[in-house]
Amino acid sequence: MSKTYTLTDVQEHNTREDAWVIIHNKVYDITKYFEDHPGGIEILLATVGTDATTEFEETGHSLEANDILKQFQIGELPDEEHAAEVEVYRPTFAKAPHVAAVDTKKRGSAGLGRTITKLGVVGGLGATAWVMSGRDLQTIWDLVRQLRLSKLFNHSTLSTAAGTSSRIFWLGAGIATVAEIAATARPEAVLKPKMTPTKTVTAPARTSLVLNPQQWRSFKLVRKTLVSPNVYRFVFALPHHQDVLGLPTGQHIALRATIQGKSVSRSYTPVSNNTDLGRVELLVKVYEAGAMTKHLEGMQVGQTIEIRGPKGAMQYSKTYAKHIGMIAGGTGITPMYQLIRAICADESDKTKISLVYANNTEEDILLRDELDNFVQQCPDKFRVHYVLTKPPQGWTGSSGFITEDVIKKHLPAASADTKVALCGPPPMINAMKANLTKLGFQQPGAFSKVTDQVFLF
Repeated sequence: MSKTYTLTDVQEHNTREDAWVIIHNKVYDITKYFEDHPGGIEILLATVGTDATTEFEETGHSLEANDILKQFQIGELPDEEHAAEVEVYRPTFAKAPHVAAVDTKKRGSAGLGRTITKLGVVGGLGATAWVMSGRDLQTIWDLVRQLRLSKLFNHSTLSTAAGTSSRIFWLGAGIATVAEIAATARPEAVLKPKMTPTKTVTAPARTSLVLNPQQWRSFKLVRKTLVSPNVYRFVFALPHHQDVLGLPTGQHIALRATIQGKSVSRSYTPVSNNTDLGRVELLVKVYEAGAMTKHLEGMQVGQTIEIRGPKGAMQYSKTYAKHIGMIAGGTGITPMYQLIRAICADESDKTKISLVYANNTEEDILLRDELDNFVQQCPDKFRVHYVLTKPPQGWTGSSGFITEDVIKKHLPAASADTKVALCGPPPMINAMKANLTKLGFQQPGAFSKVTDQVFLF
């Protein structure tokens, strides 16, 4: 039987050296977890000695977080102090049956209208992607399924789609009609053969979105490149060269490995996205005391690591903000780069981005060529300002640390249409939160929400 601790007992353990929390009526001693927490020490310190169930769930923790928690459970609350369970929605992933269910009831005119509109929207987007990129139909199918997973069919998207040209709309409707029928009707009801087949041909399996938040999958390392001191680019192959990772913009993945007999998992944001078929790329800085980063550094091409996702509180859309200010330090550029790349690649996304990127030396600036190229490609959308603590002679960017004046000069002012994203070392993040608050931005909470004016990756 598990040992019981009262709420009063837990409240007494509220320091960095002695930290207990309650999650779902269970008591955890997280004192030894501070250094390993991907979100930093400050987030955990804000919850010690309290019931952190709501904060834990609102942050978007996935299943590996629960696996880690089990290691630190020391007991539970007595029955009389149990709080009502927080109801949390978690998507389930069920295999589709071989024969799709068909609704034989007649559809009303409203249902028919919605179907036609949906066909036009999906087909229009699919046709546009086909015309613009020249990709094969298999890739278009993957893109359409990504859009469906991204909650495509909502009111704002339908409104946007209404502006699509009639040529693209009806071209797309034709493509989508085939897909719609194939997805909802029995094969024999669609194609009735007029000749007896002489041989059976097995169609190739359709590629799928690879990520699953409930299931670890192994991925093979195919390339490892040292890009700057202690920073590597790791490329892992997806099962098939046409596979799509399936990571929504702004979210990240978890990696898991057995290191010295212990299961270790850490979160990382890929620098690749869903247009990079067949692979996932990570930019990782190796730390001497970092169990996972040292493990990655020691991996040889051909070895595998487990990945699960997506995870994270960021859920980017075109309506997120009119102007996003970004402050990044070191490898904290990776989630920013993911957003920058998606926004610059989407001509319909009018969001502006201003990035202040801090490093120690000029050699430490990661993805500099890519960032500078985005400045050239979409100057109306994106600008970047570099800050170095050890600048070379003749350096034209800022020197020292990111100050209140640097933020005021290079980032948008606080307003209802402005958001700021932060990612970097904890000391830098703490200083930036203080500077932003002085400049009129709302103080971010310990646990980030996508609605926060200042969002912490």
